[in-house]
Amino acid sequence: MVKDNEKHLDGAKKIFTKANGIVNKLFGKLIAKIDELDPSDNTKQRVISAVILVPLAVYAICASKSLFFFFAIVITILMTAEWLDLIKSAQDQKKWRLIGLAYIAIPMYCVLELRMRDSNILLWMFAVIWSTDIFAFFSGKTFGGPKLAPEISPNKTWTGLAGGIFASMIIGFISAFMFRGGIFFFVFFSIVLAVVEQASDLLESKFKRTFGVKDSGNIIPGHGGILDRLDGMMLTAPFVLFLVTAFSNRF
Repeated sequence: MVKDNEKHLDGAKKIFTKANGIVNKLFGKLIAKIDELDPSDNTKQRVISAVILVPLAVYAICASKSLFFFFAIVITILMTAEWLDLIKSAQDQKKWRLIGLAYIAIPMYCVLELRMRDSNILLWMFAVIWSTDIFAFFSGKTFGGPKLAPEISPNKTWTGLAGGIFASMIIGFISAFMFRGGIFFFVFFSIVLAVVEQASDLLESKFKRTFGVKDSGNIIPGHGGILDRLDGMMLTAPFVLFLVTAFSNRF
């Protein structure tokens, strides 16, 4: 039984490795296409940042616990600094600092707890977040359509959400071979995660709207700050920890 599980895990990791190589090639072609269509667009920076950061994050999640915890500490410090800068114009500093404490500390605790339990769970979570975010961005950019929440995030569309959900279904199908939950379980909850991820993204956009800020920072080219890059994680990580706790026999 243990050997069978190890074979499934090895097989799934090989799939992710091959998929990552294919995605990198596609991103290269996509960059060239973007340059032809709109050289002034920051999409190129977004793609390059993703190509660099995603493999590094996957390595930390799967292969190096010490590197992962180091990243977690650095990221927490940077997010805290960005939050304090974001709310500097707020009248009730105590209120917004407490909100920031919960907003940052809870998801970071959940991420660390998930990494301690099983790195594959964290890999599934981030794979859904990244694929949803990427497909939502490019689907919305390509097809347009009705706005999802125009008062909060004018660029988000229902078409983008549909594209993100489609991507999450693919990740859910692949991830099912890494766990015991079955294909239906992981496809379904990957769809749920995609919706939660988009809601989490909108929550951070709402915070920025409240304080009249476009980006939480500028440390990541094309993305803005750490909070901008990890906005989809803030609600998703607690939800995934809940799933793992409630359905422990599925993971």
